[in-house]
Amino acid sequence: MPPVIDAEELQIADHRGGGPPIIGPEGHGGGGDGDDGHEGGRRGQYIPGAGLLAMRCVLVSITVLFITIGIAYLGRSRTGANWEHIRVPSLLWLSTTLILASSWTLETARGSLERRNGRRYALWLQVTVAIGLAFLGSQILALRELVEQGIYLRHNPHSSLFYVITGAHGIHLLGGMAALSYLLIRVSMRPEVLLFDFRRQRGRAAVSALYWHFLTVLWLGLFSFLLAWP
Repeated sequence: MPPVIDAEELQIADHRGGGPPIIGPEGHGGGGDGDDGHEGGRRGQYIPGAGLLAMRCVLVSITVLFITIGIAYLGRSRTGANWEHIRVPSLLWLSTTLILASSWTLETARGSLERRNGRRYALWLQVTVAIGLAFLGSQILALRELVEQGIYLRHNPHSSLFYVITGAHGIHLLGGMAALSYLLIRVSMRPEVLLFDFRRQRGRAAVSALYWHFLTVLWLGLFSFLLAWP
């Protein structure tokens, strides 16, 4: 991956206009269009808030999905048939710590973005993605701990609850990691986007952060649910 340089160190001349280039997040050159002109002219006008609105709709559907899973298993547990209590794997405590740490590193990355510090922005994005991988690894090891105890997906309804919840959450987290990886690759391959496409980049980071923080809160709720399940 090419090295990332700070946005303040870039000196990119815009040859489309007749005037001298203006270096900065709103520098247009003599005839440039700034944030919307450099790339927005080719991809359509940037609409602030549209991505956040779409993401909120997505989060509502994800919330409904997990609520439905919880209600289904709650009803199943009340029947009492083949229901056996399962001890929560200790590695899930590590998972919880990791995902909380990832939310902090992501906000640190966004702070670097606001200061247009491309190097630190990319660094903290890398750390966040790495912690996300560690979270998924701890989840896999936790399920492996259940397997070593002879507890499988179809062992009993309570054990299947662990597999379904952790698996569904892990799949959604992979989507968040893909979004963060896209941001990381983009700023690494084209550091100048922090100058000429700053608003769009900040909007994408805000949408990704909303999704990631939602998954963090969702995991806290799921983990508490698993701990309290009779």
